[in-house]
Amino acid sequence: MTPERKVTFLSIWINIVLTGLKLAAGVFGRSQALLADAVHSLSDFATDIAVLVGLKFTAKPVDQDHAYGHGKYETIVAAIIGLALAYVGVRIAGSAIQRIFHAMHGDPLPMPSVYAFWAAVLSIAVKEWLYRVTIRVARTTGNASLVANAWHHRSDAFSSIATAAGVGAAAFLGHDWLILDPIAALFVSVFLFKIAWRIVQDQVGLLTDQSLAPELCEEILAMARGIPGIAEPHNLRTRMVGHMPVIDLHIRLQANLPLREAHDIATALERALRQRFGKETIANLHLEPYPA
Repeated sequence: MTPERKVTFLSIWINIVLTGLKLAAGVFGRSQALLADAVHSLSDFATDIAVLVGLKFTAKPVDQDHAYGHGKYETIVAAIIGLALAYVGVRIAGSAIQRIFHAMHGDPLPMPSVYAFWAAVLSIAVKEWLYRVTIRVARTTGNASLVANAWHHRSDAFSSIATAAGVGAAAFLGHDWLILDPIAALFVSVFLFKIAWRIVQDQVGLLTDQSLAPELCEEILAMARGIPGIAEPHNLRTRMVGHMPVIDLHIRLQANLPLREAHDIATALERALRQRFGKETIANLHLEPYPA
C-alpha cells in the first residue's frame, strides 16, 4: 500500500471515531458549536473517500487517451475538497446566525456541559497531529489532493479551538456567556471559508493550466543558459498535470553542430530539469539553429 493510501485510511478511521465522539458530546453536552464541529469532521471523512478515489485514478499509467497521465484527477479531487469545505461553512454559518438572532430576541440557549469542552480539546490535539502526518506525506509525494486534505484536518483543529473557547466560556462562566457557543460556531465557518478559498483558487489555476511561479520560470531559463552550447532560451511555457511539471522551451544551438552533439546538449538540459523538478517532469525542447 502506498504512503498516500496508508495516511488516508488512517484519517478515515480517526474521523469516524472523532465524528461519533463529537456528535455524542454535542447532543448530550447541549453544544451547537460542537455539533457544527462534528459536521466538519464528517466532511473530513467524506473528503478522505474522495482522496482515495482520486488516488485510484491518478495511479493509472499513461495510456492512449491520456498521454500526460491522469494527474488532473488529483487536482479535481482537491477542488472538490475545497468546495465541500465551503458548503459546510455555509451550513454552519447559517445555523449559528439563526441561533444568535433568536438569542438576541430572548429565546433561551442551552447550557453546554464540560464534556463538550473536553471533547473539543481532544479534537484539537488529534487533528493537529493528523495534519502534520498528512502534510509530511503530501510534501514527500507532491500530491495536491493530500495537501488539500491535510489543510482540511488543520481547519478542523482550528475550528475545535474556537469551539473549545466558546463552549468552555459558556460551561465554566455561566449563563451570561452562553451566546459564545453559537458565536464560536460562526468563527468555525470563517476558518472554513478562508481555507476553502485558498484550496479552490490553487486548483482552478492548475485546471486552467496556470504557469509555474515567475521565479521558477526564471530558474528554468537560467538552467538552460548554464548548459554549454545553449544560447537564448525563449518561448518558455509551463503548466502542471497533477504534481508533474510540463515544460516547453525553445533553445538555440550552432547551426553546424552534428545531430548527435545537439541531441546530447538537449538531453543534458532535460536531465537537469528532471533532477530539479522530479523524474516525471516532461520537458519538450524545440531546437533552433543560429549561424556559427
